[in-house]
Amino acid sequence: MNWISTTKKGEFLKWFLDHHQLKNKEARRLIEYIQKNHHILKNLSFTDSVHPKERTIIISSVSSDEPGFHFYTNGLKTEDVSRAFGSLINNPAEKIYIILHYFGKHSDHRYTQLVETHRIHSIKQYEQSEKDAKATDLVVEIALLKSQINKALDDRNEELFHELVKKLKEIQK
Repeated sequence: MNWISTTKKGEFLKWFLDHHQLKNKEARRLIEYIQKNHHILKNLSFTDSVHPKERTIIISSVSSDEPGFHFYTNGLKTEDVSRAFGSLINNPAEKIYIILHYFGKHSDHRYTQLVETHRIHSIKQYEQSEKDAKATDLVVEIALLKSQINKALDDRNEELFHELVKKLKEIQK
């Protein structure tokens, strides 16, 4: 996962506030508070999925169909911005997730480059495709060896047969 600087996070939050009117006016003060506190920005992660067991803030602009504000912590959900403020003030060093809803966010490179779930998903997808490619190569190699073993049997080539069976056993270990 790539590291995202607090400066980049803070600049994005400033841009967001400058360009979007929020459904919940108190949420604006919350973002401004986060933006001004380096230690909170350091532990802030942008995401697209709710983490109900962890601290997650969801804020929406007026251009979104989503609710204006939600805060999740320890499996509880509230619409009270002051609870989020209290949590940030009392626990500034704990991890916090934020989801911002506004029109066009999925095509906004400023936002998508900050969202960690995309990176994690991309890394997992790449790793899985690498595993799949290796497994496919192995299946193809085994099938080819079996075909060659059958041909050696048909040709009654005992030396080649034993050589190919030995290779097959090594591969299947």
